[in-house]
Amino acid sequence: MPILAAVAIVSAGKASADILYTKSSVSDRRHFLQVDVSWGELEIGQTDGARNRLVAAGAKPLAAGAGNSTAKLTYYTPPLRGFEVGASYTPLPRGDADLPDPREALHLVEAAIRKTVTVGGVNARLTAGTSRARVRSDSRRLPRQSWILGTRFAWQSVTLDGDLRQQQEADGASVRSLNAALAYGRGDMSLSLQVRRTAPDDAAASDRYLADLSYAITPRWQVSADTGFDTGSGGGADARAAVVKVGARLQF
Repeated sequence: MPILAAVAIVSAGKASADILYTKSSVSDRRHFLQVDVSWGELEIGQTDGARNRLVAAGAKPLAAGAGNSTAKLTYYTPPLRGFEVGASYTPLPRGDADLPDPREALHLVEAAIRKTVTVGGVNARLTAGTSRARVRSDSRRLPRQSWILGTRFAWQSVTLDGDLRQQQEADGASVRSLNAALAYGRGDMSLSLQVRRTAPDDAAASDRYLADLSYAITPRWQVSADTGFDTGSGGGADARAAVVKVGARLQF
């Protein structure tokens, strides 16, 4: 059945420096050390992993991973002939409810490679990434291992993303997902359309369709609306759900 929700978001502006980066807001707090030298870039602390940074992904991850709230060590090579390579190690220390627990996951290793080319007026990115972690058989926080292949093509105000992913859950089950996204942004308006097809090993495939629209009234005022439609594995009326959200953002 359709669900209508309204949300209001208040966030603080970004604050950054060459070596020390700190961001504090209602929903995000990060602290990490960043060193950028001729042989590459090294980050230590609460930052995105190499796979999240380098891989062009057309939709949100299949499952929650160790994001920018978890301390990690990440290294990026300098760009060479359009290639960039990155690797991350996350020990996953004990934390509160928002952080992974070492009883459920340990030693997350991520690696990714990205190739950027420009042909005519089209900018293209080809990416690949993988991750592996030691997890308990009943863990639901992180997959045991995963891989992703992604593409992104940008031309003027239009961006097209696509990716193929597979992850192995802690209990050994595998899930494969095919994602595509089309985005258009011009002036104060942006529009994006996404489609995802998910196929677990032991169940029928399901589809999800997303549409997002945002408009900036002023540089600090923004209104947005998005809708999502899911078709479950059963394919019947009871396996479908639609969600509509309307929100406003104030940045100061």
